[in-house]
Amino acid sequence: MKILTVMTKSRFAFNSFTLSELKNQLALKLFFPIQGKSDCVKLSEILSAGGYGSISETTLYRLFVNNNGILPYQNTLNILSRYIGYSSWKEFVETVESNSYSGKIIVNNRNQISNSLLFHCIENESYSPLQDYFESIQEREYSYKVNVALEVFDSLLQMKKPELFFSKFSKNKFVKEFVLEDGFDPAFRIKNYDYAYKLYSNEIKNKDSIESLQDFVFSQSVLFRYYFISNKLQEALLLGDKLFNKSSINSEDLENIFIFPNIRFKAYKIWYFEITKKSKIIIEDYANEILDYCRLVNLKNDSISNNIVFHTVAETFCYSSLGIEYHQELKNIFKNEFSKIPKNIFDKPLNQALPYFPANGLLLLRP
Repeated sequence: MKILTVMTKSRFAFNSFTLSELKNQLALKLFFPIQGKSDCVKLSEILSAGGYGSISETTLYRLFVNNNGILPYQNTLNILSRYIGYSSWKEFVETVESNSYSGKIIVNNRNQISNSLLFHCIENESYSPLQDYFESIQEREYSYKVNVALEVFDSLLQMKKPELFFSKFSKNKFVKEFVLEDGFDPAFRIKNYDYAYKLYSNEIKNKDSIESLQDFVFSQSVLFRYYFISNKLQEALLLGDKLFNKSSINSEDLENIFIFPNIRFKAYKIWYFEITKKSKIIIEDYANEILDYCRLVNLKNDSISNNIVFHTVAETFCYSSLGIEYHQELKNIFKNEFSKIPKNIFDKPLNQALPYFPANGLLLLRP
């Protein structure tokens, strides 16, 4: 007598936190959130092309966009877990649901952060223990320091006078590297956030020092961007004069520093031309120089650097008077980078492509 065995596929239920954490870690890997059908189509393509396994866009859509209590198969969850760096769904769950897990991307939880010791130290201006703590974690792993920087950011969001913290720690190595550089917030959501970058580096202390030049270009560029986008044009004009005229920084100087401050300096000069009312011909000629530089960068840089360059120049073009033909040419130059995001984005206006490219800051971690 033959006994027929039926292989059944296990379905798994999970809580909203675990589902959210899975979705958020996927967004970190993809560099864009999963919000619609086209995002699901692209993720399905990436999983198949990368040899992780096959998951239909319909399944992904029902799981991440239109979830009505769907119970996914274990194989589906294993594939997604492997894609974000875990050996299996079991390992992912054990990690994110453990007591020691602090979360890679949890949008600010006011109740949780308000109970933290770090928050109370900042709130009560108890800076000595913070100083000791920041010194003690210098040799810890990068991910640990990123989480501490996020906790600092979440705490400062709730402070009435965060400039007191920045006055105390503007020269601190951890705060400089992880709170103000890696943790730079393009949205400037902390009250008086510009004060931190005024303290960071207001002048080039030594033009022969790459670090000094880099610090100056970075801090003044992000300040100039904030003033221009916020329509604080008088402040932008004063800072633009300092950055683009009085500093006498040339192309050779810029090529010695990181691509992030380098491309900001180059791109934002278009805005300076706009507020100083340069002619259309001058602005367009300079825009063509920027496009030529993008072609050069695109040939020799890695994907992360290309994303930074594209996002910076695209944002600059979107906030300028340049015609749509410049927008289109910029997309054509970085067409290969568009192959890594949903197909329909390439044909949309340039400003709608920006969320699919990292802004080089903490917007992915704190949307």
